[in-house]
Amino acid sequence: MLPLWILWVLLGAGVAAAATWLVGGSVALAYFSTHPPRRRPKQTPAAFGAAFEDVRFPSADGVMLSGWYVPARKTEQEGDRPPGAVILCHGMMANRAEVLPWAAPLWERGYALLMFDFRALGESGGDRCTAGYSEPQDLRGAVDYLASRPDMADVPIGVFGFSMGGVAAILAAADDPRIQAVATHGAFATLDRALAQRCRHHFWLFGPVVAWATRTVSQKARWFTMSPSAVAPINAISRLTPRPLLLLHGGRDPIVHPADARDLHDAAAHPKHLVILPRSGHKRIHATVRDQAREQLARFFCENLNATRLAAITDGNQRRHRRDDEPVKN
Repeated sequence: MLPLWILWVLLGAGVAAAATWLVGGSVALAYFSTHPPRRRPKQTPAAFGAAFEDVRFPSADGVMLSGWYVPARKTEQEGDRPPGAVILCHGMMANRAEVLPWAAPLWERGYALLMFDFRALGESGGDRCTAGYSEPQDLRGAVDYLASRPDMADVPIGVFGFSMGGVAAILAAADDPRIQAVATHGAFATLDRALAQRCRHHFWLFGPVVAWATRTVSQKARWFTMSPSAVAPINAISRLTPRPLLLLHGGRDPIVHPADARDLHDAAAHPKHLVILPRSGHKRIHATVRDQAREQLARFFCENLNATRLAAITDGNQRRHRRDDEPVKN
């Protein structure tokens, strides 16, 4: 049996190692969530045979963003006019190449596409990621860019976002009626919940302690100066109506629990559709449903993003606004 003093030394070393792991993990998570490493896109839309333009445009608050504009592929059904344009938004610690697999089925159906890097990621400007707080300003800048193109005049615009990109899609669309249809995959309901779930995934029982420490470090270091509660798509999603919404989510997502998708769906107004992919995770969609999920996204925009649907939504908004302006009868 080891002497007692050796046991105390071992216990102290274990406690010190655990404390270092927790403190170091909190600092690393706080820093790399707001200052993610930049990675240049290694693929382009040429991967699925599309011609594209390298474009740059400002976000709504002035950060310069880099992206690809993919002109619509002409189809016999639509002729020279595309049925719509779809902006595809990537997730945290990624770049616009992440959404290329989702873009191909849309391009094949004749949609124009815009993919861009969020601030502080890929080849865009900015030095700080805000996990969904400022990123809706980037998406609004992308909508401004599309609306400014002569070839996109009066073409309806839809948005698909993955994870943080899905959060940006919901928050931007809630305040921008130019976005006529919204689809997401892996979007979280609130940043507070997303942080708690990520910490629980990486640090197990110590997750709540690390989540608290991460919030504290981020704010003390002024890396993330706002409260995580300020990023809450669940509070904005009801404002999408009457625009259609599709929520895709992995049933085995360890980063954003499927309960987030269900809560977002419950908070949204019709028309809405929730699809849980039982064997899929956060980034990885199970091979057995991968093509099916991407085709489902394409069908969603085919059914909901076209000139006829745009006219119906615009007319519905006008009628609702007229009702809102009418005097209340006692």
